[in-house]
Amino acid sequence: MKSIKIFLWVLAFGLIVLSQRAWAQVTPEFQIGARGVVSFNTDVANHKATSAVNDFSDSGLLVGFRQKMYNKFRGQLVIGFQFPDADSDLGQLFFHQTFVKLEDRTNIIKLGRSRVRSSLIEFPTLRDDDALPFTDVLNPFSNGQNSEDNQYGNVAEYAHVFKQRYWVRIHGEHFTETPIPPETSETDFSLNAIGFSLQYRVPRTQLWNRPFLQQIGIGFNNFLTDRPGYSGQWDRALKNVVVSTILNLRPDPVYFWDFRAQVIYNFGFDEITAVKEYAELTRARSFAGLASLRYLYRKLERPALQIAVSAGYKTFPDLKTASSQFQLVGNTFYRLGDNFDVALQVQYKQFSGDLKNLYGENQVRFQVGLVYAIDHAWNRQFDDRDSLLNLEHGYIP
Repeated sequence: MKSIKIFLWVLAFGLIVLSQRAWAQVTPEFQIGARGVVSFNTDVANHKATSAVNDFSDSGLLVGFRQKMYNKFRGQLVIGFQFPDADSDLGQLFFHQTFVKLEDRTNIIKLGRSRVRSSLIEFPTLRDDDALPFTDVLNPFSNGQNSEDNQYGNVAEYAHVFKQRYWVRIHGEHFTETPIPPETSETDFSLNAIGFSLQYRVPRTQLWNRPFLQQIGIGFNNFLTDRPGYSGQWDRALKNVVVSTILNLRPDPVYFWDFRAQVIYNFGFDEITAVKEYAELTRARSFAGLASLRYLYRKLERPALQIAVSAGYKTFPDLKTASSQFQLVGNTFYRLGDNFDVALQVQYKQFSGDLKNLYGENQVRFQVGLVYAIDHAWNRQFDDRDSLLNLEHGYIP
């Protein structure tokens, strides 16, 4: 009888150990990421100055879980929200990331709500929408009140990576429609944009080597609009082509210089010959380009100071009145501590032709801000290709 009790105790102990080991194999990696962006803004337009204290738009929180699958794949769930712009109608909180991802070394499948493929690279600006008309393909279904309409939507995306450097992406997306069409409802998430992109990107693990060509790519975005007078899907589609590159001009580990550029060609609709509202602005033929020169000083192998100047120009060749817009952005970021920066930024915008009636002749914005970022993981199991802050705008790549 005693031996039976000993056997049962040993068996129970063994089952506990095995269950703990089995549990350890499926325990997910827990991620948390946050970025706080708070700035004091002073806007000068039409010789009138206005100020906004504690502009904390684009601050947000991300929570993620990653887990190894039974095969070579791994799965990820991300849920995140941010505070939208003060003049938007999105409410106090905006859920910009809610997706599930399945991936292995060369294949990535992503379903849910996330960043749409309206841009190929990031530019060193305080916020990701500071030069939106030049950095992103504009959403033709939006009324222009919310910058988030151009950057976030419901996505279905597949990507394949060749030799860790060549990225091929195919995506279908639902861009937010504002105002909501009367024949639809708020729950309508039908496909209204499709496209694909080809990119050469140096892997993050090789960035220390700083080759001259860091990234180059081309993307195609097609919006499935209701263009009146046309029945063919291709004729009704609003087509955009995006080309971008990143060049390391001086790959010095301490005094580093790089150059970034992106051009967006919107084929537009021939019948749009004047711009009186935002919908016509997004559907008119246009050519936009943005270039940035960035200097980064590293101290003790960590970013300490960054100075950048970006210039953008956009023209509308089919409008009866010659119309264009120009923007200049200059900023400085100084690192006070680990992931804690103080920022100074100046923006100048100038409009001509039909755009002057929409935005005025020129605008100037002065900004002083603080930025704090957090990115941490518990029960770490994987590399940082899926770091949560990689989903957010980063001014110091």
